[in-house]
Amino acid sequence: MTLITIRSSILAAPLFLFLSALLFLSPGKSWAQPTGSLTGQVVTADGTPSTDAEVRITDLSRRTTVDGSGAFMFQNLIPGSYVVEANSLRSGRTTVRVDIRPGETTQVRLELDPLFRLDELVVSAGPASVQRSESYQPTSALTGLDLAKAVQSSLGETLAGEPGVASTYNGPGASRPLIRGLGGDRVRVLEGGVGSGDVSAQGPDHAVSLEPLAAVRIEVIRGAATLLYGSSAVGGIVNVLDKRIPRELPGSGVSGSVTALGGTVADERTGAFELNGSLGGRFAWHLSGLDRGTEDYNIPGFAEREHDHEHDHEHEGEHHDDEEEEVEGVLANSAVETTRGAFGVSWIGGSGFLGVSVSGLDSDYGVPGHEHAHEHEHEHEEEGENEEEHGEEGVTINLEQRRIDLEGAWRFGGGAVKGLKGRFGVADYEHTEFEEGAVGTRFQNEQWEGRLELQHALSESMVGAAGVQVSGRDFEALGEEAFVPPSTSLSYAGFVYEEFRSGDVRYQLGARGEFQQMEQKTAGYEEDHVGFSASGGLSWTPSERLGLAVSLARSVKLPSLEELFSDGPHIATGAYEIGDLDLDPESAYSMDATLRLSHGTFRSELTGFLNLFNGFIYQEYTGGEEDGLPILQFTQADARFVGFEAALEFDLIHRGRHHLLVEGWGDYVRAELTDEDQNLPRIPPLRLGTGLRYDGGAFKGDLGLTRAAKQDRVSPFEEETEGYTLLNGSIGYRIFTGGLTHDIVLQGRNLTDQEARPHTSFIKELAPLPGREVRLLYRVYF
Repeated sequence: MTLITIRSSILAAPLFLFLSALLFLSPGKSWAQPTGSLTGQVVTADGTPSTDAEVRITDLSRRTTVDGSGAFMFQNLIPGSYVVEANSLRSGRTTVRVDIRPGETTQVRLELDPLFRLDELVVSAGPASVQRSESYQPTSALTGLDLAKAVQSSLGETLAGEPGVASTYNGPGASRPLIRGLGGDRVRVLEGGVGSGDVSAQGPDHAVSLEPLAAVRIEVIRGAATLLYGSSAVGGIVNVLDKRIPRELPGSGVSGSVTALGGTVADERTGAFELNGSLGGRFAWHLSGLDRGTEDYNIPGFAEREHDHEHDHEHEGEHHDDEEEEVEGVLANSAVETTRGAFGVSWIGGSGFLGVSVSGLDSDYGVPGHEHAHEHEHEHEEEGENEEEHGEEGVTINLEQRRIDLEGAWRFGGGAVKGLKGRFGVADYEHTEFEEGAVGTRFQNEQWEGRLELQHALSESMVGAAGVQVSGRDFEALGEEAFVPPSTSLSYAGFVYEEFRSGDVRYQLGARGEFQQMEQKTAGYEEDHVGFSASGGLSWTPSERLGLAVSLARSVKLPSLEELFSDGPHIATGAYEIGDLDLDPESAYSMDATLRLSHGTFRSELTGFLNLFNGFIYQEYTGGEEDGLPILQFTQADARFVGFEAALEFDLIHRGRHHLLVEGWGDYVRAELTDEDQNLPRIPPLRLGTGLRYDGGAFKGDLGLTRAAKQDRVSPFEEETEGYTLLNGSIGYRIFTGGLTHDIVLQGRNLTDQEARPHTSFIKELAPLPGREVRLLYRVYF
């Protein structure tokens, strides 16, 4: 596989537009304009100066470190409103919004919080960075040590503990996030703001080509995000951010980290490193790598549901061959091997940057549970192959992806035009599915996407952005499971986003138009669709104690290649999938209302949501069979999704170096077809969680309990799923030696070794979650 296959006829136009806009609109020096300054002090929770904090203005790509008294200064800042973030490995982090005015010096005091979660910096919620409390839509972000402790081998499982987020769980190698019960292409998975370039939305056994441990932060926007990110973001977005393209100059010398991770449940062994440096005072570079290996993981009991085995024991001695081979306590064919590498370099100017990166990811993983699907399929063949042979190795997938990414941003200041930022990525993706060691199906996906945003300020109280987004995809599948014929797609979109401020109230309005053209190459069939989306929002913050945000949106999702052109067996779903060329664009009317309360030691956030779909595209069993498999037909009907998410924190101890808080969270979604009064399949049940978190300076710990209720609101042909409770915890110690910082964390997951089968999984009857695990994480920063 070559590093990148670039078809000049496809890529020349958007690449030219991207580079031309940045080069011609970004002069060598900042436009002549009055600037401002920012000075301040960073202090710890007990009021003493922090001596190791970094202070960062993300939207300006500026960073600095404090002196011995905790003081810092930024000069020559372009006037505007920015979120400033301070971070200390010793004392925690915090964010605050500041206004920079021309010719003036703004002063600020930043108090670090060692247990900081509910007001994270979020960069994906709009054209500029915001604090979580400022967002019109509910958001969450994982970063730092919290992210390192949450990391799993798949993106879906990494985020499955966040409110409103579940996982498709198809084994540890392939699990994609679900947001409020919506998945597939309704949840856009982004890499730095553009598509991940894989085929994970096409099937539950297809992995997301992102490595969570390589990220510096992962952000989740819950609710319709079509305005900024495209028609397939009706359910929300997951944006994975890393340092592969440097956006600011690092400190002197080379900085970075090395991580080692080991776990007992699957004999995990993972190593990763990251290096960052500068050249010549204007160039910054990044180099990172990762290697992960796991064996088949341990489970409590048998892989198949217990009632199947109870039935077997009634007929002792009459076991089938596949049941005799099943080993208690281990999920067969669940091993994972992953390697990743990335290199990037950027030119950093006084008001912006321009950078490029190359990266690659290889993964070999098993797809558990599908020996049974093969046996079922071959039972219907008149002269099939030996079934025992097909059950020995199962299905494994070898995935390879190579990417080139470009990113740039420039702040102009002065006048109506404030800045320009853009991102362009091209990915060459291929994965091969091996069945019993032989090549079964090969999926190839060449995909590119570019976006440009021009930020503006029509007045001091009215700011926004206008942008364009262009993407293309060339997909081909060859082999037994080529259920989608070779197809291409091309999409063009334009959007505008405006925000108005009036006292303690902010208003948001926006609109997006999108054109999509798809072609089924073998038949020469073309399908064109046009969609229009609009949104409005209100954020009222009468005091530091109270905040209310309401957002309304009309979103349009255009049919995907799979929904239009599918026609073939799909072993991951155990069905023969058929598309529908007559599908219309799916429209959704969404409302979110979020109440935020904060008083002294108490903080909370409660969100209610309602999504009404006209022509909701989904798969329905027809009752027929094809090639020995049940038929799943893409069809449309009106649907309703309603639910809530909640999170709260209460400080039990908050003095000196000792900080202890109790937290709780919950989420729920009810999804049904309104015309048929029928439940939709694989909807997550009610979940409730609670826990304690402690920070004592060098010593840290947490203990959490999550309860997933029984799901008995099921669709036709779907089984109910029993509830389960998971107990997780960790203790950690941070050591400072010279210029090094060491984190040692001992984690326990599913400490009660409970059998847990997520209702959202296609293979829940055959593959429970891992059993009890003890993990040891070591990370050194330098």
